[in-house]
Amino acid sequence: MLGGILRGKRTLLRVPTEADIDGIARWAADMRVRGALTRAYWDEPATRATWKERLTKQSEDKGSVLWAIEADGALAGSCRVEFNVEPGADHIDVTHFTIDPERWSQGLGSDAALTLSRWIFDIVHARSSSTSLAAHNTAAIKLADRLGYKTFAVGHAVHYGDGRYVDELQLRMDLETWDERWGEAEREYPVLLGEELER
Repeated sequence: MLGGILRGKRTLLRVPTEADIDGIARWAADMRVRGALTRAYWDEPATRATWKERLTKQSEDKGSVLWAIEADGALAGSCRVEFNVEPGADHIDVTHFTIDPERWSQGLGSDAALTLSRWIFDIVHARSSSTSLAAHNTAAIKLADRLGYKTFAVGHAVHYGDGRYVDELQLRMDLETWDERWGEAEREYPVLLGEELER
């Protein structure tokens, strides 16, 4: 699926369009981005035709959602989540989260990640969320820690980056952590009578 509108304080998560392909393709091939990420489908460089095909396939995939991240009226990044589709599961995996390297250190990643987390926990009502990060991606690890993610597993020497093999960290945050850390300030909708018991 392609994501709908999610508004942060500084960023807007919106439906990605064909007009976004050039930007996505540019930073997917940027060595600053490639050196920091784990290798996933939406991080791999490709031709424009392949990106169009990926976008079409994504629009038909009911097990995942892709957003373009916009800031100041311009494309600034993209993010993607996958649903755990097992019966009774209510877990979401953040499989892709990238900010245009020309916009790094502007606070856009923090705002977009908080907006995405609000969607995960307050709109979808997932019980938990997880992601994986290369151990040398210190900016992403700091951001995940601020949000409330904790490392639960480590894969040793999984990824090659910056001229060496690096570990992969598996991180997880649960609904209780979200409510405790962000529930009052960042709740999308007020809690209704009886919902507290369910949460």
